[in-house]
Amino acid sequence: MATFEVRVEGLTGLTLDGSSAPTVTELTQFLTDGAKEVINNLPARLLPLCAASQSFTSGTANTLNTGKVLNVFRSDGDIQQPCRQIKASEKGRVTDASEMIHATVTDPVYYIDNNGLDVVPDGGSCTYSEVQYPSVAYGDSAIAVFPDEAEHLVVLYGAVKSLQNVLGSRTSNSDIATALGLIKTAVDQAATAAGEFTNADSDSVFGDESTFLTNDSQLTRVKDALDNAEKIIDDGANSPTGSAAGDAATYLYTDEDIELLNGAISIANVEINRAKAHLSEWTSIGDMRVKQANAALSEAQGYVNEVQSRLAVDNAQYGWYEKQQAKLQADYDKGLQALL
Repeated sequence: MATFEVRVEGLTGLTLDGSSAPTVTELTQFLTDGAKEVINNLPARLLPLCAASQSFTSGTANTLNTGKVLNVFRSDGDIQQPCRQIKASEKGRVTDASEMIHATVTDPVYYIDNNGLDVVPDGGSCTYSEVQYPSVAYGDSAIAVFPDEAEHLVVLYGAVKSLQNVLGSRTSNSDIATALGLIKTAVDQAATAAGEFTNADSDSVFGDESTFLTNDSQLTRVKDALDNAEKIIDDGANSPTGSAAGDAATYLYTDEDIELLNGAISIANVEINRAKAHLSEWTSIGDMRVKQANAALSEAQGYVNEVQSRLAVDNAQYGWYEKQQAKLQADYDKGLQALL
């Protein structure tokens, strides 16, 4: 016969071991608790199947393991005489021969007081049947001193409690918690990159004097290059006459000095290209911040997607476990009612 672990796994779809949820150790506890609950609900006709005999000498109360005592006997020397139960408050009266409830060796009595069972008269060999609660291990395949017709209820109980354990464990997911932490980290990185655009003199790209404010900054170099180009094209001081009234291009063109004109234009183009290069450098620095922010936000979105995917899987599994737990609980309740 299959072990209780295998039977519970078959009902729940779980794979149990020493580190699963639940663990096999926890399953053992569920099965043991289940056996106890089933016994507590068994009809009187089945309780003797869960009982074991205990022996002691009357006059020395024997400690009880459970409160379910079925039969008590005292030997009169020849046969085991059945004992009738009395209240603990009457234990003194039964020793008085003048009392109607007086106990004798052929009509003994027993009482339960302070977790102990004792019999009157004293000095006799006594036995009683006491219902026992078995310990049920996950690797067992049967329960000793237990009715076979109720054994499947213990398996159902273990399966129900195992699924309840799984449902409880689904309230937290370390992978999701990790992804949520990484989302915050990525968003913080994006905020830091965006903060570089602020107008400040600290880490701000726009407050970086070596980039924007000093004489050798990119924007200053852009202006210098454009000024040079303008001077070459428009500054009359560069003309042979040195007259500010005219411009070099017009002078060179009207004097048909095309070679000098082409040279001037070539130099102007160099300065314009230099301006473009410095402007591009300035723009790239700003773009770098944008790229950093976008990269961080993309990373954050990736983790958001991961969280949503894991939540979808968890929700689907949670729903299945919840429905299966309800079905098994109904089967357990139905089976217990059938025994009654």
